[in-house]
Amino acid sequence: MQTLDELVRDLLDRWDGDEQRPGDGGPGLITRLDSLALRTRQPRDGGHAPPGSRPPMSLDAVHWSTSIKAQARILDMELRGSSRMQQWDRALRAVPPGAEATGRVPEVARALGGWHSSCRTVLGLQAPARHYRHVLCLVCGERTVYGRADGDRPRAWCRNPDCADEDSGEPARYEGDRLYLLTNNCTGRSTS
Repeated sequence: MQTLDELVRDLLDRWDGDEQRPGDGGPGLITRLDSLALRTRQPRDGGHAPPGSRPPMSLDAVHWSTSIKAQARILDMELRGSSRMQQWDRALRAVPPGAEATGRVPEVARALGGWHSSCRTVLGLQAPARHYRHVLCLVCGERTVYGRADGDRPRAWCRNPDCADEDSGEPARYEGDRLYLLTNNCTGRSTS
């Protein structure tokens, strides 16, 4: 898992990613959302782009970019305990030290991770998460389990904010052997 500083760097400066989700070293994810030329993947050798190689509509990218910038400014104000807003990029850079100073690192890491994932999804750099509506979370028992099967790394997670896993105190995450326990926890479908 990436640190807060690494997530901010990926969003603002250069998308390097980590060993599980490597980046390409190009511009930051928010810069890509804001730039039409970076949102469309054109073939390097000329010609036409293959069908389906373009990310979602440009308005979708603008919407997410604007939303992330606004949320970053609000989060920065909360962490600083101030009513004065900074520019969005300065606010985003101030989030990691603010989270450490207030002891809210896990909560802020979830928010930044969500923004990071949203950017990658909108840009077409990863598949969208799917809602597994017939699966009950093993921790809270709610139908709030979402997942993604990226290559050889399938995973799922609970989006119920009241879900608290014993190990982490955060909403449950399922990877490896624990992920396969969810297959026996389906409701509303026959197993025969």
